Amino acid sequence: MTTRLNLEDWRGALDASRDRIVKTVVNGDAVITQATGARMVAAWALVPAPRDPVRHLEAAHARARQHLARLTAHDPAREVTAVMTAELYYRLTDARPAPLSAPRDSRCYTYTPRKILRRVLDHALDHLNQIDQWLAWRRDGVVPTPTDGWVGSTETLPDDRLPLLSPDLDAWLWRIDQASRLLRQRAVGLSAEELDWLPPDGGWPLRRVLHHVAQSELLYSTPLDERLPSDDSPARYAEARRRFDDAARAASSRPDDASVVYAGLYGVLRTPEQVIGDLLTIEGELLAGAA
Repeated sequence: MTTRLNLEDWRGALDASRDRIVKTVVNGDAVITQATGARMVAAWALVPAPRDPVRHLEAAHARARQHLARLTAHDPAREVTAVMTAELYYRLTDARPAPLSAPRDSRCYTYTPRKILRRVLDHALDHLNQIDQWLAWRRDGVVPTPTDGWVGSTETLPDDRLPLLSPDLDAWLWRIDQASRLLRQRAVGLSAEELDWLPPDGGWPLRRVLHHVAQSELLYSTPLDERLPSDDSPARYAEARRRFDDAARAASSRPDDASVVYAGLYGVLRTPEQVIGDLLTIEGELLAGAA
């Protein structure tokens, strides 16, 4: 499967979609908010990752760890709005997704330093548990028991706004490092058959789960250091477009490499051309809904 991208083949369609999205602001910022998230998700997916999911976990944690170690530099009580939304989450994860909608009260992901730490740790533990449940399901037919004690990124707990001192951060980082190590240790022993086993209910195979955990650790760890530099919706979309364009240009200059993959936020492996096609489809859904 070729991964080489000829960006010029897509430039006209990307620019036309951009121009139509920008014009929707006369009716409010609902559409452009969702489109900002879509452009950023596509930008992340255009960054090559190791094909081996365990190596992907290791590389992602190493990068995320740099951001986590800087969290005491940020205001612990300030809640920063990220680019991801609940609506985009369902569009990207539902087995038969409805077109992406743009409600006026979009549920945006938000983060504080402590909330970032909470989501990184909870996410790793949740999917560490999933590995054992999937293996028992495959081997013994034991249907998994959902473990839904975690709280997602659209909700902020009182503790998420507490001060974060250096000793607190050190303790959090120790727990996160241990959870990351245990997840990789568990994953490295999985066979190809176990990684690619499809659950009978149509759920995700573990290979997809592991790529998802790796991509999501960066989603959770970077929103303060790499936040979009404005609260103005058109400016946020412009910056998301710039970051997407940079990622697309880098992908177009990269030769085919069998050792890397392009993983979406939820673990789906695509070619760069498919990533751009998916983006245009989603922006088209938003424009159709705004018509």
